[in-house]
Amino acid sequence: MPDSRPNANIWGNVITCGEIAIGVYEIVGEHKKGIMMPKKMAEEILSESVLEMAEKDGTNLCFTDELSASMVANELIEQGIVTDPIFIAKQEALKQLDDAEIDTGFESFDEIGFELEIER
Repeated sequence: MPDSRPNANIWGNVITCGEIAIGVYEIVGEHKKGIMMPKKMAEEILSESVLEMAEKDGTNLCFTDELSASMVANELIEQGIVTDPIFIAKQEALKQLDDAEIDTGFESFDEIGFELEIER
């Protein structure tokens, strides 16, 4: 029977590993972080373009870059597979960081104008 634990060759030493749905894990490792899920489940719910981003690990697929992990997380939430409110809140917070419409409280400034003011 294949070992379903996170592979150290992919993740490095595993720092945290939490089950966010049955058989689906959010992993933070020494080298990478992301989502690991059974290949069969992934093939049933994810698009081919997302599946191509995965690293294969036996019977599991590992999504270790920010884009693919985010796409997988969103799909799992939208389909109701992941219902953990903490994980969902974290995903929503990450979306807001990417949303240019949301005011982060930081003001941008015109570097050229700023330099001209300093020279006066």
